[in-house]
Amino acid sequence: MKNTHLIIALVIVSILIGLTFVVSREKSEETPLPTLPVQHIATSTDPKSATYIVNGEAYALLNGRSEKEITPNAASKMVTTLFGEPVYGDLNNDGVDDAVVLLVQNAGGSGTFYYAAVAIGNADGSYMGTNAIFLGDRIAPQTLEIRNGVFIANYADRKKEEPMSARPSVGVSTYMTLLGDVLEEVPTLETGEQVSEGYITIGHEALSFRPCGEGQEEYWIMGDSPALKELRDTYNANLLDSKPYTAFFGVVVGKYVDAPKDGFGADYAHAISIKDLVRFDRTGNCKSDSIVLTSHAPGSVITSPLTISGRARGNWYFEASFPAILTDWDGRIIAQGPMSAKGEWMTTSFVPFEGTLEFVKPIAGDGYGERGFLILKKDNPSGLPEHDDAIEIPLYFER
Repeated sequence: MKNTHLIIALVIVSILIGLTFVVSREKSEETPLPTLPVQHIATSTDPKSATYIVNGEAYALLNGRSEKEITPNAASKMVTTLFGEPVYGDLNNDGVDDAVVLLVQNAGGSGTFYYAAVAIGNADGSYMGTNAIFLGDRIAPQTLEIRNGVFIANYADRKKEEPMSARPSVGVSTYMTLLGDVLEEVPTLETGEQVSEGYITIGHEALSFRPCGEGQEEYWIMGDSPALKELRDTYNANLLDSKPYTAFFGVVVGKYVDAPKDGFGADYAHAISIKDLVRFDRTGNCKSDSIVLTSHAPGSVITSPLTISGRARGNWYFEASFPAILTDWDGRIIAQGPMSAKGEWMTTSFVPFEGTLEFVKPIAGDGYGERGFLILKKDNPSGLPEHDDAIEIPLYFER
């Protein structure tokens, strides 16, 4: 009997070992470790020569390349290179451009591993590299972009069931944001979900989201949205003293759905179920890659004279200025004047601006009279409509 039990035990152990071997065979022996965000203080004057953290280890690039021994006296080396050119933009809303990069690592085997990272720009012109986010093995990179504080890496990958020998053919976008000096990946999107930027309104009778883009409709935010508590908490922490129904700018992960059949949401044509609030920005707007108003957040109460300040990229100006217009709720112009650059404007970087508008408060009627818009227009000396651009900031006139 004891011999029988022993034989059965040995058979079970053999099966478990075999299963472990089969599972391990399904993964490449070169599959990288999980990406670990590690803080560091190394800086450089060029993103191509910054230090980045890959799988918890620092790699100092020089002109876009690093070679490091995998083990002492080993013949093979871990080679880390920068793929393509850095893409510049302001990820952390500090007015200084950061650089997003694509890193490639190869240890001499068949695997070619791609990572996304950021070189955070500092006011003194230096850059500090971040941790790197793993994208995939032998993918086909396409583009890197920065949009309203979100880093997007676009590339082609294989279907889950395809072998590594298959040509990448499935379009993939990985979304990332900075939290301090740590790069974080937005959770993988499920079927039907997308990342959207726009204005969020939280109130007693209003839960709405208006995506960026001219002519976009307003969507009701579903009451069973997983992120609804986070949205309310964010509103209460940052806008509790603002006028009712003041909107704030945010980047969300959500799915567009049919509007509810009853309740306040029934007044909307469509709705959105928001799963995650990726980014909150009190002074953000849909054009924040080009211009940011720092003196007045959406929903601010204003009086005359109105002193306006912020920053805009050099191509927003012409002859060191651009027009600003103040309107009432119905679009009637009540003040206009130039905003002047406070620095060298012939650049692609952000340049501070300032200006003052004097106005007479519009007559209050049905409640809408206390609301208005500040419009900051891109100067367009060509007159060609394709070069037009502007942002509209909702404001309140003091009563």
